[in-house]
Amino acid sequence: MSKKWVTLLLVVCIGLAGGVGFMRMNADTEGPEIVFTSEAPSVYRSDMSNEELLTGVTATDRKDGDVSSSLTVESVYEIDDSHVAVTYTAKDNSNNITKQKYEMEMDPSDAGKASEDTSAFGEKTDNADSAATTGVDAEQSKNPEAADHAEENADVAAVEETPTPTPEVDEAAAEKEKQEAEANAMSDQNPRIYLKDYLIKVPVGTSVDLLSYVSEIKDDSDDVYTLWRKVQITGEVNSAVPGTYKCTYYVIDSQNNISNNAVLTVIVE
Repeated sequence: MSKKWVTLLLVVCIGLAGGVGFMRMNADTEGPEIVFTSEAPSVYRSDMSNEELLTGVTATDRKDGDVSSSLTVESVYEIDDSHVAVTYTAKDNSNNITKQKYEMEMDPSDAGKASEDTSAFGEKTDNADSAATTGVDAEQSKNPEAADHAEENADVAAVEETPTPTPEVDEAAAEKEKQEAEANAMSDQNPRIYLKDYLIKVPVGTSVDLLSYVSEIKDDSDDVYTLWRKVQITGEVNSAVPGTYKCTYYVIDSQNNISNNAVLTVIVE
């Protein structure tokens, strides 16, 4: 009798294991595909609405079909003086999320405003320089020897006070500024994640605690404690092997809003 129960129990366990395996194999884990048609805008204006930005953009899921209604504009940030990057997101019925960036040219009228502001500051600087030069000339006419010493001291001070730019520091600072600009450009409903550093170098064999590089997480609905428990990190660092590794941080709040992608570049050397 006991053997029959054992056999029956084994059959049930095997059946359950097979059922779980079948469900996992058929689970939808693939996000939708975002497509930009010929009708998608190619020129960005600062006064464009989300509806205009979504024109000509579609999202299709392999299982759910057309999910274009889930498309949202996550962020817009400047790449340079004449280009912007627009980040689009789409979600299927299984909450698989796809994010894709789309580069657009900036409207010349917007760039023109920036140029006018820059030229205005340039005129003020020129006037200030002119006034300063006039003052030096007047002092030189009164006491040429004192003026010579003053100029020598000024040159020495300029050399001592002007630090030599370090390429590594400049690169890290530029990366930090770029990624924080992306985070700040997110919609208010989306969480935002910031890192302490975005580019680091570590010696071979050094242990890297990836979570410790998270600096701050913000959201309009979830509290910080809840968000910290939802931090996702893709990628890994093999500190035993020299090379460059990239790890992406993001978080999804309780309203299924996804944050920016904060990318940490780790150089093991």
